[in-house]
Amino acid sequence: MLRIGVTLPNYGPLANAANLVRLAQHAERRGFDSIWVADHLAMPVETASIYPFDGRAAPTPAVLDGLVEFYEPLITLAYLAAATSRVRLGISVYVMPYRNPVVTAKLVATLDALSGGRVIFGAGVGWLREEFTALAADARVRGRATDEYLEVCRRLWRDDVASFSGAHYQLPPVRSGPKPTQRPWPPIWIGGNSAAARTRAVALGDGWHLIDSDVDTIKAHAAQLNADLIAAGRTRGDFCLSVRRAVGSAALPEMRRARDAYMAAGIDYLVVSPPRASSIDALAASLDGLGAALLD
Repeated sequence: MLRIGVTLPNYGPLANAANLVRLAQHAERRGFDSIWVADHLAMPVETASIYPFDGRAAPTPAVLDGLVEFYEPLITLAYLAAATSRVRLGISVYVMPYRNPVVTAKLVATLDALSGGRVIFGAGVGWLREEFTALAADARVRGRATDEYLEVCRRLWRDDVASFSGAHYQLPPVRSGPKPTQRPWPPIWIGGNSAAARTRAVALGDGWHLIDSDVDTIKAHAAQLNADLIAAGRTRGDFCLSVRRAVGSAALPEMRRARDAYMAAGIDYLVVSPPRASSIDALAASLDGLGAALLD
């Protein structure tokens, strides 16, 4: 059965404590499996970076004015965990190279323990080079650093005594608790549509999290993923193929057909991003519409 989550606005004009709690509780009551937030830390005033999932034929540098008011994802999810009881807590996606991996491991393990094992840890390499500069991080090695940082986190979550030696991080033998409730760690879903993201997901993840992919593209991705998992000695049954997809104002039958097409293409988990709304009431109504189309 296809599981369905929904993104919440942890950035922009509707992002505030009351609105986020209202939407999280509404999503839980409506039957969504999970709520999802995004990750950025500092918005450069000027940028030449192009958003990698820009579907236009001739994309231009990203316009970031609407991302200035951006609530940190793990703190936001901790706040929402206290206001909910069942709904899972996802990040789409956490930019691994932005933060020290020991700090990341501690925060995620704490959130999973305090929430009763509800975290889905979507993780990626990032794309906004100017933001890397603001954080004194090197965008040129973000993929290799991400691989090492993920392994540091996995060892801290799994092992009583964790250590790691790599080109980008050295971890002497340490103990760290609490351990996450989910063992050996919360599900790690690697975000991104590239072959490198797929390879990283097979090597280090429990899922591959695609962004705004269409059905035909997903079919090709799923076929290659299955081959890669077999080559790695893994099975499709313990791996989740998910997609985060922005939805418009389509009619219910059309949305249901799209849901069914995603499932037929091999998707296990669909994360929907509601259309932009001018008010919290409109966004709550949009969640109701999505629930009627996708859950009922």
